[in-house]
Amino acid sequence: MAVEGVTPSALRRANARDCLLALREAPESLTLAELAAATGLSRPTVDAVLQDLAAAGTVVPAPPAPSGGAGRPARRVAFAPSAGCVAALDIGARSVRCLVTDLAGTELARSEVPLPAGAPLDALVEAITSTGRDPGAVGIAAPGIVTADGRIVQSLAAPALVGLDLAARLAQSLGSPVVVDNDIKLAALAEHHLGEDAESMLFVQLGHRISVAAILEGRILQGAHRLAGELGSQRGMRWTPTSERGRLVWSTGADARPLLERASDGEEAARTEIAEFCEEIAPRLATVLLTLDPARVVVGGGLSRAGETLLGPLRRAVGRLLMTEQTPELVAARLTTDGALAGALGAAFRHGSVSLNGVPDVPAPWPRLGASLT
Repeated sequence: MAVEGVTPSALRRANARDCLLALREAPESLTLAELAAATGLSRPTVDAVLQDLAAAGTVVPAPPAPSGGAGRPARRVAFAPSAGCVAALDIGARSVRCLVTDLAGTELARSEVPLPAGAPLDALVEAITSTGRDPGAVGIAAPGIVTADGRIVQSLAAPALVGLDLAARLAQSLGSPVVVDNDIKLAALAEHHLGEDAESMLFVQLGHRISVAAILEGRILQGAHRLAGELGSQRGMRWTPTSERGRLVWSTGADARPLLERASDGEEAARTEIAEFCEEIAPRLATVLLTLDPARVVVGGGLSRAGETLLGPLRRAVGRLLMTEQTPELVAARLTTDGALAGALGAAFRHGSVSLNGVPDVPAPWPRLGASLT
């Protein structure tokens, strides 16, 4: 049935996307009748759509199920996760990590290579080629401010990237579509899809530095100049009095792990230092919370592994500043290591959907992505 305002080609693409998603999520192959029932489409429509998907290689014939009755067994089809692969790159201060999955989100390979100051693009290509895979789409999580077309305009963690058009340069080298975004924003995107359902959330990354990103109405909040969440771009801004160029400094030096371990064991001096840290960062967080009013605050990064040793004092410090009955829930992130990689994979699946599936706007297989990441 034609839908008013929707062209026949757009309708066919939407039908193809529905069939592809139903097959991708199905635990086994489906008959045409089962696929029609799962999507609400007619069998002739499903049959026509499957021809397009088979041509793209993402749907293949499956062996017929044994039948005890007379007649030919029903034709069955299945999603083909091995028809392509997707790569994600997470650029750090000293190295580049790569994760490659098949089209169903199952991990295929990982790599990590050094990031030299003089040849960052070579390192990105090497991180992918060293996996032995040829991805049909690539997502890049970059530390810094990223323009809409994938150019890095500011980066304290990896200054060698500034001025590079990563999306265009890497797409030219690999021959695949490439999408680039800020690493913290991509980690927030992953938490939005992998955590408990919440249309709005503030993601707070606590590691060597503090970074924030917001998800509103299910989308990354970018802002008019893609500066949303870039609190470190305020001149003279410090999260704590002891931080140096954005990096946190503790009584244990740059590494907070020994301090958090002692606090977890009950050492009073360590607990006091953690509580004072939370009191120092709470005012800025409270201001952001009252500006955005998210349903949830998700704390990620290496420090979040300390659990309630850190989250408890932070929850209390923020709560004391909010003179409202309703306050956002504050929880630990689902991922503490692979958040940016997961977000970059999700962005790559969406951005490269036509290249990967032959169909636009196919979302990432988030449940499968979250199953093997940490």
